[in-house]
Amino acid sequence: MLATPPMLKTMLLDVIFLDIDGVLNPGKDKHPHVFAPDCVAQLRRILDAHPTVHIVMSTSWRTGFPFFVLGWLWHQHELPIQRVIGRTPDIQNDRRGEEIQKWLADAPLRSKEHQIGRYACLDDEPEPILEVIPKQHVFTCDPWYGLTAEVADQVIRHFAAPESPAKTAKARKRV
Repeated sequence: MLATPPMLKTMLLDVIFLDIDGVLNPGKDKHPHVFAPDCVAQLRRILDAHPTVHIVMSTSWRTGFPFFVLGWLWHQHELPIQRVIGRTPDIQNDRRGEEIQKWLADAPLRSKEHQIGRYACLDDEPEPILEVIPKQHVFTCDPWYGLTAEVADQVIRHFAAPESPAKTAKARKRV
């Protein structure tokens, strides 16, 4: 008789929903399809400070470019490709908040061993996100400067702050 495999311990994943234009690509009119080194350095600071944080692409680039192009750009800036775990579904233009909400709702269906812990949305146009995502999860970048040290510090503190189980459960019920 075969032994029953031990139950896998559920892992909590912390996730950043990442926009690119206005976050890693400030002033996109001047340099379309280019990541700014200063902004990349700030994203790297966040990832270094929190090694369990993963990236979900919420950018419009996820539908306009093949995913391998984003991977190539990621690699060119020496960002850890293994930290990118997916992309939000394409619902409709200016519905980014609903796309993030759908990804969060579907995440437990993709993997029983992984649950979403904390999450943050990095975007330069927060209005469609704030329609459905609580504001404590939304971090706004100035589209001309992108991801700055100030915003990166806010995200680092967000992932470092202690969170009560009741607050986490309440936030998940909203999603």
